[in-house]
Amino acid sequence: MKGLIIFLLSFALVMAKAQNRETFELIKKHVYDDELSGPLPNAGKTISLCNQLRADGTWADIDYRSKSISLWPPGEHLDRLRTLIIAYVSPQSTSYQQKSIYDKILLAAQYWANNRFESSNWWHNEIASPKAIGVCLILMKFGKEKIPPEVEAPLVALMKRGDPYTKTGANKSDIAMHYFYRALILEDANLLASAMEQLLFPIQLVDSKEGLQHDFSYLQHGPQLYIAGYGEEFLKGISKVMAYVRETAYAVDNKRLDLFERFLTETYLPIIRSRYIDFNVHGRGISRPDILEKMQETAILKQMKLIDPAKNAVWNKALAKLDSLQAFDADDVDMHRHYWKGDYTTHLRKQFHFNVRLASSRTNKSESGNGENVLGRNMSDGVTNIQVFGPEYYNIMPVWEWDKIPGTTTRDYLGDVELKEQWGARAANNFAGGVSNGKTGASAMSVQYDGVTAQKSWFFFDREVVCLGAGIHCEAQEPVVTTLNQTWLNGPVIWNGKETSTLDSVQRDMKQGEFITHNNVLYYFPVAMSVGLTTKDQAGSWYRINRSSSKDLVHGKVFKLWLSHGVAPNNASYAYIVVPGTKVIDTKEMQRIKIWQNTSDIQAVEHTGNGILQLSCHQPGTYQIGDWSITLDQPVILQLSSKPTANMQLDVADPLQQAKTVHVQLVNKQLRVNQSLEVSFPQGEYAGSTVSNRIAIGKK
Repeated sequence: MKGLIIFLLSFALVMAKAQNRETFELIKKHVYDDELSGPLPNAGKTISLCNQLRADGTWADIDYRSKSISLWPPGEHLDRLRTLIIAYVSPQSTSYQQKSIYDKILLAAQYWANNRFESSNWWHNEIASPKAIGVCLILMKFGKEKIPPEVEAPLVALMKRGDPYTKTGANKSDIAMHYFYRALILEDANLLASAMEQLLFPIQLVDSKEGLQHDFSYLQHGPQLYIAGYGEEFLKGISKVMAYVRETAYAVDNKRLDLFERFLTETYLPIIRSRYIDFNVHGRGISRPDILEKMQETAILKQMKLIDPAKNAVWNKALAKLDSLQAFDADDVDMHRHYWKGDYTTHLRKQFHFNVRLASSRTNKSESGNGENVLGRNMSDGVTNIQVFGPEYYNIMPVWEWDKIPGTTTRDYLGDVELKEQWGARAANNFAGGVSNGKTGASAMSVQYDGVTAQKSWFFFDREVVCLGAGIHCEAQEPVVTTLNQTWLNGPVIWNGKETSTLDSVQRDMKQGEFITHNNVLYYFPVAMSVGLTTKDQAGSWYRINRSSSKDLVHGKVFKLWLSHGVAPNNASYAYIVVPGTKVIDTKEMQRIKIWQNTSDIQAVEHTGNGILQLSCHQPGTYQIGDWSITLDQPVILQLSSKPTANMQLDVADPLQQAKTVHVQLVNKQLRVNQSLEVSFPQGEYAGSTVSNRIAIGKK
C-alpha cells in the first residue's frame, strides 16, 4: 500500500510538471506569434545590419558610452538584435534559420551579456532594456540553434532590474512584464505567478493613488492626467499579457476584464477622432513627434479580439477608425463626461470633439521632465481641444506660440518662457470641476497662475459651446490674451459669412453678433470683443520643446485667433461661442442662447431651445437668472433641465470637493416653482461627481 501511495504521488508530480511545461510552451508560443504578427524586417536592412556588425559584436554608429535620459543610443543595440532574431526565426523570412544570421545574433548577444550599460534615466535600465532582452531570448527558443546557456545566463541576470512591488500604475506593469518574460525563459512557476499578480494588480480602481481612477480617468506621476502616455502603456502592456495567458490557468478573471474594457471603450477610444487623440491627455508626450496619431493602437485591439472575441464587433469598429477605413464623422456619438478625479471634460458629437483640461490643487499640472515639454507652462489652464476632422493639431507643437495655447487666458510674452517645475506641480486654485447628465454639462475653473487670475467656464449644450471668462486680472507688463484656437491653417478664414481674409495678420474690433469661420469651426461673438488673428507661417523645431529631438526647422501656416484684454486688465471679461462642424451660422439658434451672468461670482447661460440652464457659481448667494431666482449656500456647478414638463432634472456638482451638502432654493413664477431642497454631495473618491434630483413643475 505504501508503495502504491508513493507511486501515485510521483505520478501526480510528473503530471503536474508536464502540465506546467505545456503551459509554458503555450504562453511562449503566444509571445512568438505576437512578436511575428507585424511586418517582417526588410531583407536589405537585415543584410546591412549583419554586414555592419563588427567582430566585437558592436555597431560603429551606436554610442555605447551615452547615458542620455530620453533617446538612449545603447538601446538601439537591442532593437537591432531583435530585428535580426525575427528575421532568423520567422518562416516567412528569407533569412529563416540561416547559420550566418545566427552567428551575428550570437555575436551581438554576447557583447551585451558582457557589459552593463546604464542610462541616467531609470526607465531604460529597469524597464526598456530588461523587456527587450526577454523578448529576444523567448524568440530564440524557436530558432534552429538556441542561445547557449553561457550567454543566456548573464543576459537573464541583466533582466533582474526594478521592483514591481514598489511601483504603481503603468510602471508596475512594465516592470512586471519583464519578470513575466524571465519566468517563461526559466520556466519558473513561482516567478510566473508572482509576475502575473503584479501585472494584473493595476486593473483596479485605486483610492487616492496613481492608476485607474473611479471616474475611469488615468493618473500617473502623482494625480496627473495621463489617459494617453502612461494610460496607453497600461493598455498595451496588460492587453498583451492577457492575450499571452489566454486559455491557461493564468487567464484574467471577468471582473478585471470588465474594468479594463471599460477604460478602453468608455474613456480611451472615444477621445480618438479619425485615429488622432486629444492632445490634452498626453502629458509631456505632446513634445514627441507623431505622438497624436494612434495607428499602433491596432495592436491592443487585435489582442482584445483574442481575449474577448464575443465583442469582436466593438473591436472591429475601432480598428476601422484607426485604419481610416471609415469617415472621420462615422461615430454616431452623443456623450458628455466630466472626470472629477482627472480635472478633464469631454464633449463628443458625431460632428466634432470639444474637450477641456482643467487644473486644481487636487491634481498636478502638465509636467516637464527629461527635457520634454519644456514650454508647457499653461497646458492645464483650461486648454481646449477642438477636432472636426482629427489631425487639426497633429505635429503642430514645434511651431506653436506657447503662451497662446487654445482655450487659455495668459500673459502674452515676447519670447518663449520655460516651465521651471519638473514632474508636475499642483495648481494653486481650489475651484475646478464640472457637472454632467451624460449628454450636456458645464465645466469651470478659477485660474491662478503666473500672475493671472480669471474665472473661466464652458457651457456645453448640443452643438454649441459657450465660453465665458470674468474677473480677469494681472499686474504684469505683458498684455493678457485669451486664445480661441491655434491650429494648422486649412482653407480660408471667412468673416461674417462673406469676407475672405487676405491678410496674414489682423487686429479687429468685432461687433456683437459677428463671427469667423475656419476649417468647419464657427466662432461667434455675442458681445463686442477686440480680436487678433494671424494666418501666417510659423517656425520652430522639436528640440525647442524636447531636448532629445531634432533641431531641424519645422514650419507651416497656422490659424491663430485670440482676444486682447490689454496690459494690466482689472476685472476684464470675455464671451464667445464655438460651433464646431459647421461653416454656416444659424442665427435663430444663436438667439436662443442667453448669457445671463458673467461676473467673478457667477457665470450663467441658458439655451432656451434645448430648455437647459447652466451656471458656475463661485460664491454663495441669491442670483436672478432669467425667470429663475436661485439661492445657493455653497459654490457649485449646476445644470437645470428647464423645459416645461411634469418634472425637470437638477444636476449639481461640488467644484471644491469639500462640502457634504448644498441648500438650493429654486423660484420660477412662470413655471410655478418654489422649492427648497438639500442636496447631499458624493464623498470620498466620488467627491466632485454629479448628483441629480427631480424637480416638480406646477401647472400654469
